[in-house]
Amino acid sequence: MKYYHGSPNGNLTELTVEKSNDGYVYLTPDYSAAVMYGACSLRFWNFHVEKKKLIIREIAKDGFKTMYKGVPFYIYSTDDIGEFEESDVKGRKAVRMKHDVKLKEKEFVPDAYEKIMELYNKGELILWFWDEYTDEERERCVNGMHKTFTKEIMQDEKTRFPDEYELLIKLRPEMKID
Repeated sequence: MKYYHGSPNGNLTELTVEKSNDGYVYLTPDYSAAVMYGACSLRFWNFHVEKKKLIIREIAKDGFKTMYKGVPFYIYSTDDIGEFEESDVKGRKAVRMKHDVKLKEKEFVPDAYEKIMELYNKGELILWFWDEYTDEERERCVNGMHKTFTKEIMQDEKTRFPDEYELLIKLRPEMKID
């Protein structure tokens, strides 16, 4: 079985526990999930358990273009992962290892938006478009964003992850903090 890892870093040859945030190395058997992870550090997603497909949610008008258009990244793969634990987040499968994993193949993706649209058009993932939401769904989405990204969290984003902060306020300008 092939496992994937998405990253903006084009110089990976190995995923190491040493550089991990939690002591694990993560890969996924789902190419679409690796695309989402490699394309942007901000992720708004669900998983359709019955269809076994990733759902990427648009959180603002033209949000997909804002987040992904012109963004280059890499998809790495390997089939030799050794001992692993399965993990399940919202029904989406991934694997994690407590050891380093050598990567065998690398694919350069010059435009994340084009790759996501290609996967969507092939039926390999599901996209929830802002323009297709009802007014109630849009309101729920915005309220959920405000509940998740409180002023304290936005301050942390601004300090520790300025690129993510800038992207968030580009998508949802009302969330800008002074």
